[in-house]
Amino acid sequence: MRADIGFGWIAFAGFLFWVLQVLRTGGQGTVRRGPQAPMPRPPRPDASQREGERLEELLRGLQGRLEQAGAGTRGKTTIVIKRPAPVSGPARQRPKPARSRAAEPEEGASLEAPVDREAEAEALERRRLEAVATRNEELTDADHAAFEARIREEDGAARTRTTARRLTPGQLREAFVWSEILAAPVALKE
Repeated sequence: MRADIGFGWIAFAGFLFWVLQVLRTGGQGTVRRGPQAPMPRPPRPDASQREGERLEELLRGLQGRLEQAGAGTRGKTTIVIKRPAPVSGPARQRPKPARSRAAEPEEGASLEAPVDREAEAEALERRRLEAVATRNEELTDADHAAFEARIREEDGAARTRTTARRLTPGQLREAFVWSEILAAPVALKE
């Protein structure tokens, strides 16, 4: 055998190897070598993502309940718009106010009135000092009793105005659900 093969044959073998690799990969232009690394697993969702998923499920449930409730009342809903009846008779015109010539300023006269800002500032300062003095006075037992009576009176009036309302378990559940929906995300709660 001959030891001198030549450079041409080596180049031809390399070219042939390259063509076979291209054909084997399907012309994608990249040669895959060895087994590919497995795809990384997606990270576990954090607390706010889990809460978001739960809220989406809850909202889907609420939407389904609304659609069910709406399906039972479709076709039965009527909207009545009542408009006020037209006013019969002629519309009254407002009488125009009579202007006197004496109330109008003379032509060329100034409309500006002299204002003493310094006197206004002094009066304001006096009122503020009086308010501070009354606020800083010590309260007596009579003041405390009057305050207590006023609070008790307001509390009693508020209790008579509002009646205790009993909530059903379903209403409590919905109130809790809506408080969870409208509250800050779990990740932001302390």
